[in-house]
Amino acid sequence: MVEEVLNLETTGGPYSYYRLWKKNRNTLDVLSEISSRLKIPLNRFGFSGLKDKRAVTVQHISIEGGPRRNLKGKGWSLTFLGKGKRGISIGDAAGNRFIITIKDVDAARIAHNLAFIAEHGFANYFGEQRFLSDANTKRPIALYLMEGDYQGALREYFTQSANPFLKKRLRKLWGKWDLFLLEAKHLSHQEKNAIRVLKRTKDHHKAFRALPKNLKLMFLFSYQSLLWNRVLSSIVARGPHVKVPFVRGERLAFYTKTSDAVELLKNAEIPYVSEEALESGPFCNEIRRVIEKEGLGDRLNAEVSGLLVFTPGKRRAVVRPEGLEILEQKKRRITVRFFLPSGSYATVLIRKALFLPG
Repeated sequence: MVEEVLNLETTGGPYSYYRLWKKNRNTLDVLSEISSRLKIPLNRFGFSGLKDKRAVTVQHISIEGGPRRNLKGKGWSLTFLGKGKRGISIGDAAGNRFIITIKDVDAARIAHNLAFIAEHGFANYFGEQRFLSDANTKRPIALYLMEGDYQGALREYFTQSANPFLKKRLRKLWGKWDLFLLEAKHLSHQEKNAIRVLKRTKDHHKAFRALPKNLKLMFLFSYQSLLWNRVLSSIVARGPHVKVPFVRGERLAFYTKTSDAVELLKNAEIPYVSEEALESGPFCNEIRRVIEKEGLGDRLNAEVSGLLVFTPGKRRAVVRPEGLEILEQKKRRITVRFFLPSGSYATVLIRKALFLPG
């Protein structure tokens, strides 16, 4: 269970605020469904962050010019809260409260690992939710876009699926647009519109531009987050650690004991991969190695349809959960409650608890 903590000022304005409850649905799919139902483009939607799919979650969204009404769908409900002067943006929430049950595990080992995490924190990696836009593609969508391969980017995005049979079917129908749209029932109104633009113009760049801005930004953020994870993982790997499997074949290092590397990270912020990140700071060498390995040396100023691929910024390297408490513990089951600041992922904390040797 996840509950977003966000203070909204409903003092009137052009933005409508809503509480979004959902169960076993991912945020982007639900927003696409709401967009289609209301016939309002996704680029008028705002949200503070993506919430886990396999969970019961409560979060807030804004819709510019949204109606004063409630709405329900399969596995979700939307409740109107009031009007405000600004839209909700990524990172606006103070954080999230979690209640999580872990089953079919050695509960004593998990409890031991959670005590270590409560005292020493965990590496603040971007979690799986950050990569939903291209989690099931051959490689990050941003790489296709940086190469100017809009055809490859669209094909990879629109035919990806965790279901191998659906993925094969969508690839077979790519280019047969009417049949493709019949099969791709999961697409939002705006995504279907991009396919119709492609059908009408045969211009992949125009079709890409027809996608909502927040989705295009997700492609770029996903890639920059992947590189940031690699930088942090390389620093953690200097000390005692375990390597843990992650999305698209990535492996992340989690520290198992305190070390000089961990002490360096505890109060540190690591810059995102960008030109500014190379100017100075204790992590320049790791950032430079990631840039060189990825072959990005001359592409750090890359733009895609007027959007910068590598934007400057920093992120906390290590986070400690607040108020971590075990609510129930049995031999093969444990339930825990805690709070994490905005931008940190409970899935990452739980991944560490599961994979630490104990």
